[in-house]
Amino acid sequence: MVIYQGVTLGALHVTKDLSDVKRHPTVEDNVIIYARSTILGGNTTIGKGSIIGGSVFITKSVPPFSQVFNTHQVRITTKTSV
Repeated sequence: MVIYQGVTLGALHVTKDLSDVKRHPTVEDNVIIYARSTILGGNTTIGKGSIIGGSVFITKSVPPFSQVFNTHQVRITTKTSV
């Protein structure tokens, strides 16, 4: 497993009545998690061999060998002369 800087592996809720409940996600073998990603929840599992891109926010499980990326599309359209 490789985890880059600024990654948060945390709980969805933090209250005293949940003190005996698993609150943090499970990260399986051979996973890469890039910088500034957030993975929350005790029932969340990142499947083996997955790649989690930078600045991704996850609250649900990811199947093994998945790739999750946060894409920002920039489209530049040019108008041709008439």
